[in-house]
Amino acid sequence: MPSRDGGPAVMRPHHPPPRSFVHVVPEYHHPTPTAMLPYAQNPAHLLFPSAAAKAEVRDVWAGNLEEELSAIATVLPYYPCVTVDTEFPGAVHDDPATPRYLRGPRESYALVKRNVDDLKLLQVGIALSGAAGRFPVAWQFNIRGFNPALDPHAPASVAMLRAQGMDLAALREFGIRPADFADGFYRCGLVGSGHLTWAAFAGAYDFAYLAKALIGGRPLPETLDGFHALVQQLFGPKVLDAKHLAKCCGVRGGLKQVAAALGVERAAGRAHCAGSDSLLTADVLLAMLDRFFRNSSVLSHAGTIVDLA
Repeated sequence: MPSRDGGPAVMRPHHPPPRSFVHVVPEYHHPTPTAMLPYAQNPAHLLFPSAAAKAEVRDVWAGNLEEELSAIATVLPYYPCVTVDTEFPGAVHDDPATPRYLRGPRESYALVKRNVDDLKLLQVGIALSGAAGRFPVAWQFNIRGFNPALDPHAPASVAMLRAQGMDLAALREFGIRPADFADGFYRCGLVGSGHLTWAAFAGAYDFAYLAKALIGGRPLPETLDGFHALVQQLFGPKVLDAKHLAKCCGVRGGLKQVAAALGVERAAGRAHCAGSDSLLTADVLLAMLDRFFRNSSVLSHAGTIVDLA
């Protein structure tokens, strides 16, 4: 989102060049039939030693949506932790009379709901991780539908996005229809499975925008309790907020600051690029699990979303 550190990556539609997508199934898993691995040529290349492994952020447009959803569906059983980040055109509602640190969860949710109901999603990034570590590809879904001449937005945020290279005209021409995006998430197994773990950093807006997209753009629930029920229905009971976990571990600040404190570097892309931020969040989460949660279950924090709990 525009308020996080850095700026959005340049988004240019392109036909994916010929490539050998070898990072699919670790050697120590039971072999998967070749037909299930549309990109796999040499799975031995997925000797993937740490969260700091090289990574790629892959743009997903309408033209390659089905191909990339197929790849996600293949990989997901082996990397069942999904880290999400979203980008959107700022915020148009605020409560200046009540500072953020004085707002309770219900007041915070009321503002989240007003903004998410009135604004449109621009990007969704997802990164995957699991017992093998972090998967070396993150996907950046570019969503069609936002028109700054017609749709509500924060002008300063949109100006910043454009100044950093986000091509809003490309989103309108080549982006994914919201209905196709939602349908694809359901079909590839990302939604409705209680077996996945979901994570975000300061995830109130990330989960809210993604939930809105997955329920067909309808308004979010009226109450905070209703929102938590919707999140559990869509994403299951294992929903984590990496900012909350960082606070519990004595590490404070935004994503950039927490990553620096943990010695985690951005593996690919730029800040405020949804795919890159989801990748960095995944690496931050893995670093915290390794450093602080070896002898305790991180799932004891499931369901706690910063500002909404």
